Amino acid sequence: MQKGFATLEIVLVTLIIALLMSAAVPNAVRVIDRVALDYETKRLYTDLRFLQSFDRMTNMRDSHFGTAYDESVKLIIYPERHVFEKNSLSKIYSEHYFSSGVTANKAKVIRFDDMGKITPATSDTLKLTSRLGKKTSFVFDTVGRFRGGRE
Repeated sequence: MQKGFATLEIVLVTLIIALLMSAAVPNAVRVIDRVALDYETKRLYTDLRFLQSFDRMTNMRDSHFGTAYDESVKLIIYPERHVFEKNSLSKIYSEHYFSSGVTANKAKVIRFDDMGKITPATSDTLKLTSRLGKKTSFVFDTVGRFRGGRE
């Protein structure tokens, strides 16, 4: 009785494993790419909703003092990150770098007024692109609504 594996058996097993991996790795790369893009889309959407509600809360008149209480914050989107910044002092509240390979198509500054409308009121589109070229877009309208989705 022979002990151990023959060289041919080891070569065949290695060949089968290599074939299975060559089919699985590109699919895994596409899945990881899509997950990174979906995460960044949801994160940016959540941050935009937070900014909109924050500006609705803080841009109000203080009835006791008759002065405006303005803690307005803007969201600056750069191609590789987005930043929450206080308008008057340029103080950074938070900064988030996009996942590896995800970029925005342009720099954009987003502010909301006390009614939740984007200031200045313009219709615009922002696109996030993944490393493999998949895209999601955010469409902003003049009344403060925005929506995002895959292309």
